[in-house]
Order: sequence, then C-alpha cells, then structure tokens
Amino acid sequence: MHMTSLTEVAATTRPAPELSGRKVFITGANGFIGRALATRMRELGAEVSGVDLVADADNSIIGGSTTDAAPWKGALAGIDTVIHTAALLGGAHALDRAWDVNVKGTNEVLRAAIEAGVTRFVHISSIAAYGWEFPDGVDETYPVRVNGDSYTDTKVNSEAVVLAAHAAGEIDVTVIRPGDVWGPGSVWVRSPIAEMLKPTGFPLPDGGNGIFTPVYIDNFVDGMVLAISSDKAAGQVFTITDGVGVRCADFFGHLAEMSGGTIRTLPMAVIAPLSDVVGGLLRRLGQPSDLCAGTMGLLNRSGTYSIEKARTVLGYEPLVSVDEGMSRVREWATETGLIKG
Repeated sequence: MHMTSLTEVAATTRPAPELSGRKVFITGANGFIGRALATRMRELGAEVSGVDLVADADNSIIGGSTTDAAPWKGALAGIDTVIHTAALLGGAHALDRAWDVNVKGTNEVLRAAIEAGVTRFVHISSIAAYGWEFPDGVDETYPVRVNGDSYTDTKVNSEAVVLAAHAAGEIDVTVIRPGDVWGPGSVWVRSPIAEMLKPTGFPLPDGGNGIFTPVYIDNFVDGMVLAISSDKAAGQVFTITDGVGVRCADFFGHLAEMSGGTIRTLPMAVIAPLSDVVGGLLRRLGQPSDLCAGTMGLLNRSGTYSIEKARTVLGYEPLVSVDEGMSRVREWATETGLIKG
C-alpha cells in the first residue's frame, strides 16, 4: 500500500471465474454493493437472489429485514453462498440500533444460512474494524480495535460472530474488509458533493491531511468474485482496496473541482464535537446526516492498508485507477445532472 497523487496506472485484465451452477443469495441486495455484485455474478453464470427492505421481483429480491430472518429464510433452500452486505453504515447511528442490525442481524442471517445447509458465508465487514489508529500498511494479522464509534465497534463484533461459526465447523466463512467503496452513485460521491454545494461546504479535519482509502466498485467486485470462487478463501479475512492511500484533500478536492463546490477544514479538536452537535440536530429534525465525530475520525486516519494477502491468495489486482474512477464519476455526475457539464 502506498500514497498516490491520483495518477496510478492499472492493469487491464478483469478476472472471470466460472460461476455457472452457483446459487448466490445477497442481503442488502438493493444497495450499491449488492446491485453491483449481482450484476457481475449473473454475467459469470451464477443464479442470484436476495433480500432487502423493499422487494424487487424482477431481480429475485424478496422483501424482509435481516434482523428477523424467519419470514424469508425459506428462500435460502438450495443456496450455496450467502453474501451478507446488509448493514447500517457510518457512526451516526446509536450503538443499540447499530448493534441490532450489524451484529444481531448478522447472526440472524448466519443462523438461517447454517440451518438451510449453505456451504459458504461471505461477510462484508470494513477496514473500520482496525479502528482509527494503526500502523501504516496494516494487514490482516493486526488485531481489530473498538474505539467507541458505533460502526467500528459493531463491525468488530460482527466479525467475531461469523468467525466463531467457522471455528466451530458450522459453515465456511470468509470475511472481507473493503476500503471506502466508491464510484458513480456511491455515498462517497453523492453525499460529499451534496455537502460541497451547500454554503457550509464539505467538512474535513486538520487541513484534509487524513488518508482516504478508496476501493472503486468494479475493483471491489473483482475481489469478491475471486474470494467466492476460491477454496483458499474459506476461514480467511481479506482487506480489499484500490491499493493506495489518498490525502482526503486530494480525493475530495477532485469532487469539489468537478462540482464547483467548497471544502472547509477545521482542527480535529473542534470539528469532531461540532459534527456531533450539528449532525445530531439535523437528525432530530428529520434530515439524514452522516455528520458525527466518528465520520471525522474516519476522515483523519493517518495510515494505509496492505492488500498483499488478497494479491497473493486470491490473485486480486485493482484494475481501475483512482484517476480513471474520477473520470467515470464526472461523466456519471454530468449525465445525471448532479453537476453541470
């Protein structure tokens, strides 16, 4: 893992493992990651279904909550692989609510999968499980760490739930820790641009010197299909990112440049508690907001993450560079009217 100036050159051969005959079930199937996974796996021959809060019969998605699998667990009959993406994202959620979805909900899906005879459970965790303080180039051998952020803490707890089931021989489990998943339509594009276009601007701590760790959606899906198709992935934890760390001021600066928006920076000691106050007020007024001290902690990380294990064991290689990804984001944002051409 290394720092980049957004000018990395990537390889060009996309992995295409044979998935014909595989039956895959995705939780959070309507989400940004879930939709991308389903599309690619169908292209590779898999039969894909899933569950989300809103049903989509055209894409074999049934309606239901992961916090109560009883109404829909019958849909797991004959499934060989469950990919669990459903989660409450970010640290703005109360710990009890985040635990209910991210930990208890994970256990609900896991138990339903075991009962149905599913052979592989792929759990989407997060690099947030390392906490905000870790050695540069941290890898999967480093211990995870709770830090009081509801997202971090529940991702750590959810990993413990699924890995315990693997250790007990109940089901083969693979844990994936994605970086900050981005691309056209992602929350890491839509939300920052929306904030940048407000008079208050998009907030960054400490001059934007924190390290952002992107993983472009196509790269992430590459890593996922490799993990799903590899027997070597069973019982393993993999960090999947674009293989680079980018200064937040540089990464989000590109979004600001293309949108004509503004970035504001304040010292961490000021912006963290201020974000808790402002974000909490907005949420009480019924306005969705990711503003909280945890978000500022995420945007102020000082280290990078190694993807050497994914490269060595899975043959993973990020193909879409950050620079190329930004070009695709600009095109999408222009076509959708999010920014002016």
